[in-house]
Amino acid sequence: MAPAPHAPSFPSTVTVAVEHLVLPGRHLPSALVRLDSTQPGGLIIWGSEALGQLRDVLRSVDQSAVEAIVVTGNARSFGAGADLKEIRHAQLSGVSDSYVGLGHEAFGILADAEVPTFSLLTGQALGGGLELALHTDHRVAHPRTGPLGLPECRLGFFPGWGGVHLLPHLVGPAAALRIIVFDSLRGRHVKAREAQELGLVDVVLDAAPGTEQWDPAWQRWVAGRLAALDAGEPRRRPGAPGRADDREWQEAVEQARVRAERTWHGAAPAPLVAIDLVADARTESRTENGAKAIAAFAELVRGDVAKASLYAFELVSSRSRRAADVPEAAPKPLRKAAVIGAGLMAGQLASLIAGGARIPVVMTDLDDERLAAGVARTRERFAAQAAKGRITAEQAEQLGGLITAASGPEDLADADLVIEAVFEDLDVKKAVFAQWEKVVRPDTVLATNTSSLSVTAMAEGLRHPERVVGFHVFNPVEVTPLLEIVAGERTGDVALATAFDLAATLRRTAVRVQDAPGFVVNRVLTRMFDVVVRAVDAGADVATADHAPDPLGLPMTPLRLLDFVGPAVLHHVGGTMQRAYPERFARSPWMDAVVEAGLTHVLPTERAPETGADGYLAAEAARLLERTRAEHPELAAHAPASAEELLARIQDALAEEIGAMLAEGVVSGPEDVDLCMILGANYPFHLGGITPYLDRTGAAARVLGRRFHQD
Repeated sequence: MAPAPHAPSFPSTVTVAVEHLVLPGRHLPSALVRLDSTQPGGLIIWGSEALGQLRDVLRSVDQSAVEAIVVTGNARSFGAGADLKEIRHAQLSGVSDSYVGLGHEAFGILADAEVPTFSLLTGQALGGGLELALHTDHRVAHPRTGPLGLPECRLGFFPGWGGVHLLPHLVGPAAALRIIVFDSLRGRHVKAREAQELGLVDVVLDAAPGTEQWDPAWQRWVAGRLAALDAGEPRRRPGAPGRADDREWQEAVEQARVRAERTWHGAAPAPLVAIDLVADARTESRTENGAKAIAAFAELVRGDVAKASLYAFELVSSRSRRAADVPEAAPKPLRKAAVIGAGLMAGQLASLIAGGARIPVVMTDLDDERLAAGVARTRERFAAQAAKGRITAEQAEQLGGLITAASGPEDLADADLVIEAVFEDLDVKKAVFAQWEKVVRPDTVLATNTSSLSVTAMAEGLRHPERVVGFHVFNPVEVTPLLEIVAGERTGDVALATAFDLAATLRRTAVRVQDAPGFVVNRVLTRMFDVVVRAVDAGADVATADHAPDPLGLPMTPLRLLDFVGPAVLHHVGGTMQRAYPERFARSPWMDAVVEAGLTHVLPTERAPETGADGYLAAEAARLLERTRAEHPELAAHAPASAEELLARIQDALAEEIGAMLAEGVVSGPEDVDLCMILGANYPFHLGGITPYLDRTGAAARVLGRRFHQD
């Protein structure tokens, strides 16, 4: 047997110290265990050495001499989870048992303590940080505590330090499964008040760390709990059975399994392992369940899906902090922006810039009535945010005041950035830039929000083509974090640097893309759709074809995506791709008919519940499909024999298209493609974006003769 790889050193960045204090009205001291970080930012990360420190310090507490153990973090963090570098080493070396087991050993000292235990959730508590808190009897929060959550399933594994056992006994199996599985995969966490409603925390105190009121407030609350225990109130131990009975527990587990299968179709194994462990937690002790968790974690973390998930997480995290391929030129300061157009996308862009950059934004349109409605609608977006509690009413009024309607060209003359959001037609967009270049200053950046058209072509004929840059924001604008920043052939570094700087100001992750049809996201999405719709045109069962990509675990089937984007929009992008790459993209007779008929959807909706003969398409879409199939019998030769064959076609097509994009230099590497698909198309972490999936299925090797990632 080959020797185990040498384990690298993962020095602890956590400090653990104990002090003793007598709480108000009490006589015996309590042990206050203080956790802190030596790193900038103050995040408490649990690596092996840090867990060993915690274990040794907790063992040193003489429980016969104290009446409670209280664990507290620093003002920012109670615990930010495991050391992902050590997890990555465990993936590559196959050694994780000792690391995971050490967490159970250290945290378990609190769960088994003879005296009551408390956690003061001073800041965020994620992953292992929250699991540490779950090992104590009580959790105390303040209004700014959070985020709280267990994000491990998103990373390709599951809460390995007891969360799968302790959380369902505390908040009930249904709520626990939502937090462990579904919130995790969505990247959602809870804050203090919601955590209190769930029973995850016992109390939310008005005071907060760093204020004069915090120490007296938590000390009084803990002292009150100790007094209640003295008076005979039973102690609630971690993992003690909660209110859920066997039937409720079983129903919650079965519902979670059904939902997980419907959502990921087995493509993400971590949720299913987590669900099984929660199911077993009903009858198993914490230590029994923990032993299963250690073994399951060791197996899962070595798998390709976990490796891809962690790769995706690290990629998104690093690029959200610092974009790649940013020119060294100084960005142009932006004091005022202008948006050409007053439609839905134009309004979203205006509110995004005004809300993120806090600068005036003037809107203009050819139609005064349309312009007035667009400005009003844009201002209402801020009012809607205030109604949801995201901003105050005063902030909504201030931000709304930054949005104005242009009364004439002179209102745009001093804009530092002009971004067009007009109809997706090259001639229209060229005319817009030609018109406004005469009005604005020579150094004003001209940006286009085109989703697929040539930025280079838009700049043709302009006096200053170097200032034209693509600034592709994705819909829905408020929640989609990706920005494709497109460099045309003559786009200058100042325009690019300004676009990157604005993206950072708007808290968007920007990817530099060279000018090519469809850029990245729409090119990949359209290629997949092209393969599926070709099969539909050729006579494949529509439901089978639409669900052929299910093993990828994507957020939508191709036809659901078609209805979400709109047939006219997706067909327009498809036409752009077909003209650019006729050898790889086909024109669909059915889609031609759907768009010509003005259909806004092809699948049944609540407004149109009727379906076609196959029971899958809306009736009119099914009728058009029958007609176009009859008109084009020659396409039947291209029908796939099975869903498996169609899936292989999809895999090969994606590998081919991404290989072509890289050969063309559209992006610097496969990581850029993965980042775009994760943040722009909501592709799941378990795919690693897309290229790790194409590597492990063999598609990259079949089509390109090599893997995208040689490592």
